[in-house]
Amino acid sequence: MIRPRPTSLLLLAGLGLIVASRLIAADAPVYRVLMEQTSPPFASLNAEGKPEGFAVDLLQAAAADQHLNLKFDLRPWAEIYPEFVGGQGDVLGLVAYSEERARALDFSVPFETLRCTFFIRAGTSPIANAAQLAGKRIGVIQKSIVDEFARQQDWKATIVSFPSLFESLEATRAGQVDATLSMQFVTDYMIRSRGLTGLERTEFIPTGLEYKLSYAVQPGQKRLLAQINEGLLRVHRSGAYDRLYEKWLGPLEPRRLQWRDVQPYLPILTVIAFGLLGVFLWQRQLLMRLSRQARALRESEERLQLVFEGTQDAFWDWDVTTGQVLRSPHWAGMLGYTLDEIGRQREAFLDLIHPEDLPGLLADEKGIWEGRDRFSLEFRMRAKSGDWKWILDRGKVVQRDPATGQPLRIAGTHTDTTKRKREAEEAEKLQHKMLETQKLESLGVLAGGIAHDFNNLLTVILGNSALARLDLAASPVNAARLDSVLTAAHRAAELCRQLLAYAGKGSYAIERINLNELVTETTRLLELSISKQARLEFALAPALPKIEADPSQVQQIIMNLVINASEALEHSAGTIRIVTHKVALPNHDASPAQKVTEVEAGDYVCVEIADTGCGMTPEVLARIFDPFFTTKFTGRGLGLAAILGIVRTHGGAVRVESTPGQGSVFRVYLPVASKQTTNPFGVSP
Repeated sequence: MIRPRPTSLLLLAGLGLIVASRLIAADAPVYRVLMEQTSPPFASLNAEGKPEGFAVDLLQAAAADQHLNLKFDLRPWAEIYPEFVGGQGDVLGLVAYSEERARALDFSVPFETLRCTFFIRAGTSPIANAAQLAGKRIGVIQKSIVDEFARQQDWKATIVSFPSLFESLEATRAGQVDATLSMQFVTDYMIRSRGLTGLERTEFIPTGLEYKLSYAVQPGQKRLLAQINEGLLRVHRSGAYDRLYEKWLGPLEPRRLQWRDVQPYLPILTVIAFGLLGVFLWQRQLLMRLSRQARALRESEERLQLVFEGTQDAFWDWDVTTGQVLRSPHWAGMLGYTLDEIGRQREAFLDLIHPEDLPGLLADEKGIWEGRDRFSLEFRMRAKSGDWKWILDRGKVVQRDPATGQPLRIAGTHTDTTKRKREAEEAEKLQHKMLETQKLESLGVLAGGIAHDFNNLLTVILGNSALARLDLAASPVNAARLDSVLTAAHRAAELCRQLLAYAGKGSYAIERINLNELVTETTRLLELSISKQARLEFALAPALPKIEADPSQVQQIIMNLVINASEALEHSAGTIRIVTHKVALPNHDASPAQKVTEVEAGDYVCVEIADTGCGMTPEVLARIFDPFFTTKFTGRGLGLAAILGIVRTHGGAVRVESTPGQGSVFRVYLPVASKQTTNPFGVSP
């Protein structure tokens, strides 16, 4: 707080200065004071050309106290500073202290501290830090300490010197420079006194650009410097400094509170201070206790949250009386929803349950009302994406009605078990596939061994039977019997060839063939082999790449599949469709029934044979490739088992889709022939 000073005191101080100056001895030396003329309110020339300002009056007051005779010379800083450093003048007024200047000047005690900042044109981007000075044009007063400071900084800015502060500010207003760096007091006073508009002061004060204003004397003028320092000290003690401060600087920035201003109020302030201190200590103790409780609660919640995050569980709390359910964000997030989208009603949970799982959930939940406290069950819930996710729901009754025993509050957790469920299903499928593969491999080894040995025996039977037939040509009865033996032996030999084909040990003549041409050549045979009520349709892809295969074996595959399709029509009118196309395997985007994963990646030719017949049940579909398995009245050989053996020997695969009453689709995949002719069987054809 600044104490009010009567106007009469200011008048008396002014008169005292005038009288003191006239009382100075006429023969006293006259000291020449050089001072900046455009630094109001510190120093300037008034309308009459006389010096005035805070720094001028302060120095005059100190000189009057010490009986010093002063003569003021106010001109631009760019003129007076070089002159003074060159030895002209006795006192340099309004000079900022720096170590570099201290080597050439002797400084008095400081009488004011000034800060420097940037002044910019109104409406332009403010300057908040040194990085924003890059590329800008900064105006300064020529040869001032601000000029020296700015040129030593690594601002990456262009420093533009002006003879006076007014010219730099005018250049800023006109956009010739981006900002003016100057002392805040002086600039604020000039803007207000001259009515300069369109300028704004930034809040950024560069580090190290805060200066203490002093008076300086020529080196060696120790006595003069001592008199100035003594005069300044006495002016401070007398209160004249405060009066001058309020006259010149108070309107811009009120003087800081002095000790003597508060002395009369010290007792009451002490009582108030101790009272506030007591209240503060009590409040602080209370806040610390509340803080400890809040921190303990927060740590408990964080530990609970970490437990749930670590287990990937989401929790829920059901108020049975109101039907409201409190759920964690993860509860909704595991289904792709937000809590707002789910809501807090119990019905929102039931609506997401899979229709097939809902009855089981409600039946299990019934046990809670019958006295069971805990439950655990799995069911499917609909995610926001439309997919069904498996959820493990575990819960416990945490509160019951003491009178009726009915549950009032139930809490529990949800765990997403979809991944585990799928992994279990995949493992089961893989196990089934491994067992099937092992079974087929075992059967293949058995079939191959039997076929080789049985074929050797048939060779003997056929050879001897043929010779005996020649010898008994004259006996029709015996010849007919031998013919029966030969017929049976040929059928047995055909069965051996099928067994070898199933085992992958048959003999093949490998050629580069076009599957479309082979289907076309077989068309006549196909038409004769199928039912008269069956209609053949073809959709053969143009420019189909060639495959490397045994033409007769591939023809056998097509013939067998078409005949099976005809028999599936069961003498009813229907369609058998033969389609060829090229496909890249593995085809991960295909349906589960169409996926082919056990072949090497690459390009394949697919021949697809579909019928509109009776179809097959899942039980039949699982056994169609078993040797000698048939749904017909009698077995006719290896059938599809032999086809599977031929396809696998050629490096291909077979996929089947069938629906009872809607027909079946057989897809045979054979690898496209490489550019260089190769033999996939490892032996010469």
